[in-house]
Amino acid sequence: MHRTYSLIPLVVALWVTASRAQDFPLLHPGDVSGATIVKTEYYAGKALFGYIDGGAELYLEYGFQRLGRQEVTFPDGSLVVEVYQMAGPNESYGIFSIQRFKCAPVDSDWTNTCQTRYQLQAVVGSYYLSIVNQSGTQSARDESKKIFKAIRKNITPEKMTLPSLFDNKTIQKYRPALMIMCGTLGLQNGFAEWEDLFQDIQKFSLEVIPIEQGSERCVIAHIRFASAGDALRFCTNAGFLTPTVGSIVTTGSSLLRTVKRIDGQQLIYIETPASFQNRNELVDSLLR
Repeated sequence: MHRTYSLIPLVVALWVTASRAQDFPLLHPGDVSGATIVKTEYYAGKALFGYIDGGAELYLEYGFQRLGRQEVTFPDGSLVVEVYQMAGPNESYGIFSIQRFKCAPVDSDWTNTCQTRYQLQAVVGSYYLSIVNQSGTQSARDESKKIFKAIRKNITPEKMTLPSLFDNKTIQKYRPALMIMCGTLGLQNGFAEWEDLFQDIQKFSLEVIPIEQGSERCVIAHIRFASAGDALRFCTNAGFLTPTVGSIVTTGSSLLRTVKRIDGQQLIYIETPASFQNRNELVDSLLR
């Protein structure tokens, strides 16, 4: 799936001037007692291929701008800190949302955080943070939290801008499960089961909330396309016959698909089993 690129020369891949690094939120000496910064490096734009060749395309699809990377030691081990600056808070949250797997929030007061034994992930404003430790010990996890807290202080909070659909009170409690996907790679990493619906469509973005109910799932999405033609192509792939703007159409039997075209390039798409409890009431409340 990923192409192979030759290593970009270091002179291109790294910023080395202090003036360009001053405004970047990384760990500073003395921020965390006992932590020693061993190495700091920076990457910008397509120079990211020189660092994560084979994975950079995903970040670039989400509007990657810059990466600050640090190697940090502490008395009981070592960590790698990565701070990715994305195009905006929606894009940074989007990268986070498709890469968090089976992990819990760091703290009830820290929204958009996720920690496993070996990694802490977080979103603050336009920045996505990943802190990876080598040992998986409680000490290493605690050190990751301290480093995240220190870096977070240097980032200005920014709110995401979401479609009004996601302000609906009916689904507010499901907002923590929100995913944002940009383009084909975002979809493959976040919700691969919908790939066929986007066949022959290259540029799109979507916000998705899955609602679990026992063994059944309702999926609610707001989708933006680059053109009206792509929006209609999606509708055809999903089994709809060219629905007009403003119309609400449902198709299927055991699996029900409902679409509402907001305008030429945007639509709301809802997919549920026919047996999903209170399905009609839910769909009506979202589309009215």
